[in-house]
Amino acid sequence: MIMPSIKLLSHEKLIYRSNPHVIFLLGPMAGLLFFLMILWLGSCPALALFPLESFCHPFSTLAILFSIAVIYLDWHFNRLHLTNYRVIKERGIIGKRYTSIWLVKIQDLSCQFGFWGRLFNFGDLIIESAGRFGQMDFKGFPSPLKIKKLIGREINRL
Repeated sequence: MIMPSIKLLSHEKLIYRSNPHVIFLLGPMAGLLFFLMILWLGSCPALALFPLESFCHPFSTLAILFSIAVIYLDWHFNRLHLTNYRVIKERGIIGKRYTSIWLVKIQDLSCQFGFWGRLFNFGDLIIESAGRFGQMDFKGFPSPLKIKKLIGREINRL
């Protein structure tokens, strides 16, 4: 059973939960680690003439590790929750923002894929409603067609 990080209403069941595709986590982390290697091998030795050279390696390592932690937490706390009554978007590391659209209020569901999205099976899911927020975008989520079918199935059950 999936343990929700959100408070569900009575008789509400969590059907599906997802984070953005893992490529949106691993890609930036790999880029930061590559940048760290460039710093260690190129820039830090170039500072040998200055008294700052001894601080370069620890400072750059801590800065990159902090950046990796922020990227991971941003990815981890960007979630889509589908229940039998609503679609909920959870966002935020420290402060949280929850946005929900009731399934009965959904007017349109659409998916968008780019070249890389088709290759690695991720894309954007756009949910439109007549409510106050009007539109909810889920960028870079895995299998958006599967999510769209799950939402459509739940709408038909109502």
